[in-house]
Amino acid sequence: MGYFLSHLNNPKANPEENIHPDENYAREFMQLFTIGLYELNNDGTRKQKDGADIPTYGQAEIKEFAKIWTGLGPGGVMPNMYEVEEPEFGMDTYLADMTVPMKMYEEEHEPGSKVLLNDVVIPAGQTGMEDIGDAIDNVFEHANVGPFIARLLIQRLVKSNPTPGYISRVASAFSDNGEGVRGDMRAMMKAILLDDEARSCDALRDPDHGMLREPLVRYAHYARALDVEQYYDRFWNAGYEFWGSTGQAPFGAPSVFNFYLPDFSPNGKIAQQNLVGPEFQIHNSRTSIEFINQVNGWTMYDNVMGSWEEENPAPFVNMERLKQLARDPEVVINELDILLTHGQLTERTRDLIRIALNAQIYGDYREDRVELAIYLIMISPDYAILR
Repeated sequence: MGYFLSHLNNPKANPEENIHPDENYAREFMQLFTIGLYELNNDGTRKQKDGADIPTYGQAEIKEFAKIWTGLGPGGVMPNMYEVEEPEFGMDTYLADMTVPMKMYEEEHEPGSKVLLNDVVIPAGQTGMEDIGDAIDNVFEHANVGPFIARLLIQRLVKSNPTPGYISRVASAFSDNGEGVRGDMRAMMKAILLDDEARSCDALRDPDHGMLREPLVRYAHYARALDVEQYYDRFWNAGYEFWGSTGQAPFGAPSVFNFYLPDFSPNGKIAQQNLVGPEFQIHNSRTSIEFINQVNGWTMYDNVMGSWEEENPAPFVNMERLKQLARDPEVVINELDILLTHGQLTERTRDLIRIALNAQIYGDYREDRVELAIYLIMISPDYAILR
């Protein structure tokens, strides 16, 4: 994070050399990770003054927070041929041990007081880590944190368009877990997953309910739901082909803004109804077809994970248990419905799969039925959309 957002080796000001604290992390820390750009009500709607949205911070606050994030440098050194054993401020990531947390180099930390959000003043004379602790507390207590994070978590876990009431209930759980504790993530997650909008039948019938699952989540679901095995119990996927097909790789977002934006709205009915569909930003004419090709490889060739080592065979899906169910298409469809679509397979999709499976009657028809059923479910909207 320090390298990605340039507060690793971020020095204090040196006006004579036109050096000033880097503002990148100071800005993103607030914009993306904690409070967002505009003041929010507890239900996630924007507060307004004279008909205009109210910014949560300005350039003055960014400059002050930039002072906070100075003085952090490498905390360790990688084994190296140069016999360098101790880290130092300014050390390049080629030598720095990135698995060790950054440490504070006091001589490079910006001295003096800092004025943060809501005019809170951090006094002069503190250590760098004391400044950082007070700055985190300052942001943590901001009223925006609950509703801002609530909306983002709901979007990732339940639905793209939570109602203001849903956001308010989750934000309230963040503000107070029922025992006077702020920031209890267990309480927040419980509020998200047990809310009526996440569990009730009325929510399931709402046409605006649900979310498009990103390709990586669909792949992970498949790999976990079925009986994947490998002789040495080694499970890995270099992911290069998947990344080329879908634009996604673990920890491989192209920027700090992730693979897609939380407010992205695809053209068509979603945008016309003023709704959002974040994951649709990477769902296009290329990636949608390439995902189908990926599914074809997983199901028809059992290539669930990639391996380039001849002595380390790739993991595969063991179809034996499902093949025992495939004499009756309805039975295997029911089982796969539970495993892959949470029992929510639509009758239309069921009918299409049933027709296709009934046509498989020659040779090893049971294996053909299982592979075809998995393939057809996984390329269906029933699997792509989480409801």
